[in-house]
Amino acid sequence: MPHPRQHIADLAEICRRKGITRVVISPGSRSAPLIKAFYKAFGEACISIVDERSAAYFALGISLQMQKPVALICTSGTAVLNYAPALAEAYYQKVSLLAITADRPLEWIDQQDNQTLQQSGIYRNYIKGSYDLPQVMTTPDDLWHAHRLINEAVNACSTPDKGPVHINVPLTDPLYDDLPAPTGNIRIMDLTEPGISLKLPDELVREWKSAGKILIIHGQDIPESEASKVLPSLSNDGRIAIMAENIANIPGKHIISNSNLVLSKNRGHSPPYPDLIIHSGGQVVSKALTGYLRRAQGVNCWRIGTDKGIVDTFKQVTRIIPHPCAAVYLALVDSADTSAGSSYRTIWNTMATRAIALAEENIRQAPFSDLRIFQRIFQSIPSKAVIALGNSSIIRYAQLFPTRNGCVYYSNRGVSGIDGCLSTAAGIAYASGKITLAITGDLGFLYDSNALWNRELPANLKILVINNGGGGIFHILKGPSEQPGFTKFIEANHPVNIHKLADSFGIGYFFATDEQTLQNQWNDFMKENGKAALLEVKSDAVVSASLFRQIMESS
Repeated sequence: MPHPRQHIADLAEICRRKGITRVVISPGSRSAPLIKAFYKAFGEACISIVDERSAAYFALGISLQMQKPVALICTSGTAVLNYAPALAEAYYQKVSLLAITADRPLEWIDQQDNQTLQQSGIYRNYIKGSYDLPQVMTTPDDLWHAHRLINEAVNACSTPDKGPVHINVPLTDPLYDDLPAPTGNIRIMDLTEPGISLKLPDELVREWKSAGKILIIHGQDIPESEASKVLPSLSNDGRIAIMAENIANIPGKHIISNSNLVLSKNRGHSPPYPDLIIHSGGQVVSKALTGYLRRAQGVNCWRIGTDKGIVDTFKQVTRIIPHPCAAVYLALVDSADTSAGSSYRTIWNTMATRAIALAEENIRQAPFSDLRIFQRIFQSIPSKAVIALGNSSIIRYAQLFPTRNGCVYYSNRGVSGIDGCLSTAAGIAYASGKITLAITGDLGFLYDSNALWNRELPANLKILVINNGGGGIFHILKGPSEQPGFTKFIEANHPVNIHKLADSFGIGYFFATDEQTLQNQWNDFMKENGKAALLEVKSDAVVSASLFRQIMESS
């Protein structure tokens, strides 16, 4: 008969043999057998982070950078709930996380026993799969069942679409006894992914060839994705305009990365609507582009991707093409028309050139503000740096500037929360080893300041905090600032001293209140000096919001 805890030792071993290389562990007693098994299997690849919410976002950043599943381990009770925000982000951004949660014995759930709640299926709306391991091993079939579930769970993280998976592990006392060695003939059940070669139906090719004006929108994607290798080739077809924001990570001569600015600066003389819209990838930030396309009439629209259901962001979908978008684009390259007489691409590129020139002139004449801060830093970021953008006003400001050549961009745009942006950036920095600039507002920084409570906080992490005294986005949006109780309940003005907070975590601190000081501090801030660093830049929320609206409304 197997050892009662044989499945615990084998869980760690199967994860190791299936390619998991990082494990993020939060402390606890109920999880002691899991911690023991994974530390024995992974050693120094285990990372200790106390705050489960920050731990899960840190793991998200590692997985985004490495493009491999990362395991998470926590104790029972509310610790499990703290994983939920990051798992929801991972679900909508399609990131591989394996959340392994210790649970109380099944017979003691809902019996007022210590640190218990209903953990089975707790993340059901935001994961690809949920698995409950047997409580103890009593027969060989119990062990076979556990092995099968573990293999299936790890496979589900990565194929056919990546995403988070939950393994719940009920554990009985005693918790600190020795574990057995992993099963010697443990079976690994790997999935083989098919290639991306694809032949499109003739009907689809005819629709593609007959379209005189084609607009391709590719949303958020990882750096060096398969789509990024194919889409620039399609931009040589004069019929095609391609929209790919900086978080899509698709560089190219004819790729338009700031559609929000382009459409806002050309308000009143927007380009003609396309005959065919092709939409792929993740989230799109630009509300102007979304609104423009939702107003279109009589267009064909393809949604390409292995989505769970119908994604109809622009309210125009006429075809669902359930294949990896890179495979579809690769097939379309063969039927692209590089000699096409259509000037649709030229119309968009001319608009983009005009919009950028107008915006640059407007910003040059503006006083010190968020716009000037962003202009300065995007001119100064070193090539090949990693840029991790916060949400709310930060991501919107970043869309006003051309994508920085050689840099890659990340942002938590799956569900667009501010709650884990800094922890995610720390995970990205940890895994990449490259200078990683996390740009965040003051509320986003304070909300996730426990990201700094991390023994593995990398020295290559540089944190730029734009401090305008609260939620700057609510000054930009129409309506919130006119509400009663705005300062206290919407803007959430705060008294926190960020310098003292940085000192308490032992990271470098820099400060600027004007453009000259920002320029003087920049190089020292960006240097690797053995520890992470934070640069706080003070700005005026009202002035910044007014200038943002002027930029977006003037043409």
